Amino acid sequence: MKRFLPILVLAAAGLVSACASPNTVMRNAPIGLSVPAGANVAASSGPTAAEIDDWSVAQLIVNVPETLTVSEANTIKPRADIVWHGDPLGNRREQVTQVMTEPLETLLAGMDGETPVIIRLDVTRFHAQTPRVRYTFGGEHEIEFNLIVADAVTGRVLMGPVARDLTFRALGGSEAIAAEAIGMGQRERIQIRITEWAQEEFRLGGTSDETGPALGS
Repeated sequence: MKRFLPILVLAAAGLVSACASPNTVMRNAPIGLSVPAGANVAASSGPTAAEIDDWSVAQLIVNVPETLTVSEANTIKPRADIVWHGDPLGNRREQVTQVMTEPLETLLAGMDGETPVIIRLDVTRFHAQTPRVRYTFGGEHEIEFNLIVADAVTGRVLMGPVARDLTFRALGGSEAIAAEAIGMGQRERIQIRITEWAQEEFRLGGTSDETGPALGS
């Protein structure tokens, strides 16, 4: 399995402000690959399968903008971009960055093509469950972001910006309690969903059995 490659040339599109070591995740990502939260991002046809197969990841950027609103309210549907109670009270933007980064770092290291790329996710919504919802009817996990892939050498955008919506059903009540008893909490289910998306998006193959059971709809 190939490690993330160092970035070779950065100035072409102002993608990053300084050289990054392998596996670096930049929380405060540069303007060069920025897509503002709430932007109207149109879907694109994207790269061919052969082009994706030729990619290797020089850098992964998971960007959770400071402009996203955060709520700690234990209500049914807080009016905020970020709702996350899966970690102790703290910096929710940093926690969301970690939740989304963990499954991608290992998985994307398996891309072993000849073209080094920067993969950037600009989070626009991370709306998980409040305790009130989790222990009643469940609701949904709303995971939304804009995706950009750029050539790490030339800075040329190879894909995007394109919107991705990974929203899926959240467990509730006794179902949620039973899942937690076997180590399948909100974090684990969200990370499985992200893994399943990345496997399909970047043609990485594998099955959900590698990280847990398939989530379904």
